[in-house]
Amino acid sequence: MKTVTIVGGGLAGLSLGIALCRRGVPVDLHEAGDYPRHRVCGEFISGVSNETLMELGIADTLEDAERLETHAWYRGDACLHKGRLPTPARGISRYRLDDRLQRLLTDSGGRVFTRSRVTREEGEGRVWCSGRVPQPGDWIGLKGHFSDLPMESDLEMYLASNGYVGLARIDRKVVNICGLFRLSREISGPDILERYAELGGLGHLADRMRQANCRDDTRSAVAGFRLGWQTGRLDRFSLGDARAMIPPFSGNGMSMALESAAITAPILAAYAKGDLSWEHAVSQASQAMRSRFSSRMIFARMLHPFLTSAPGRAFFSTASRLLPYGAIFHLLR
Repeated sequence: MKTVTIVGGGLAGLSLGIALCRRGVPVDLHEAGDYPRHRVCGEFISGVSNETLMELGIADTLEDAERLETHAWYRGDACLHKGRLPTPARGISRYRLDDRLQRLLTDSGGRVFTRSRVTREEGEGRVWCSGRVPQPGDWIGLKGHFSDLPMESDLEMYLASNGYVGLARIDRKVVNICGLFRLSREISGPDILERYAELGGLGHLADRMRQANCRDDTRSAVAGFRLGWQTGRLDRFSLGDARAMIPPFSGNGMSMALESAAITAPILAAYAKGDLSWEHAVSQASQAMRSRFSSRMIFARMLHPFLTSAPGRAFFSTASRLLPYGAIFHLLR
């Protein structure tokens, strides 16, 4: 049995490793950082089925996730829409979830190497789950955990003049706030998330954040990325954000990471058992992920400019009462 080496210990890499171990495949996973750690993430799981979680062997790690059922959309301080999600979502901190998954991977027989960086050289049996492909971009992602912040809905989305912000309950008393903003070299400081929100016309939201309690160690930032399918070598086996970054308003990024692990685990198991060449494994995985994710990626890329441009936001506001939110939700999954 061949060993599969996974580079990157985020959601895609960890869930893939667990699924492979369940199939008897030896797994080595290399993570550049350590566990537990905070990551820029909406911490909102929506789209992946219970059957897929069971197939991956990780359903138990999400048993105590917050059940999110209601949502609201705002433009500035004005509420555009309130309703129930067509399907309940899960809210859970990546700090908790990733640590649980890496422990489960170790307990399942996999080897986890933290603070381990792997060179970018290609090789058979090497799977890249190392996150976004670094490249010049116009966006910055910011996040933090806030307590004592009352919410009227389980999920709140705010459209700003410089991006958008999502709030999701991840614990009975904790809200994850994650924003995507157009990068400004003039903004910095410990309250950078609040300052970006204020710059985008979300003064009321910024005030709510300042009146709440934010643990400074939960604040995270990421820049140097582009949304969409990530550029890379055709002979590279990659998944998660290393394969594609769906615009975060969709709330589908965590689900795509888990789905991609479920799609590729049987392909990699066939390679490890000698039933499939590496070249065919890479080709099959690429085709399978394109088939699964292309339609939602296209739809998300079509909608993203409407949420991040002045004319688009104006149209969204005008048509907000007529929009088929349920249909949009399903088209993004």
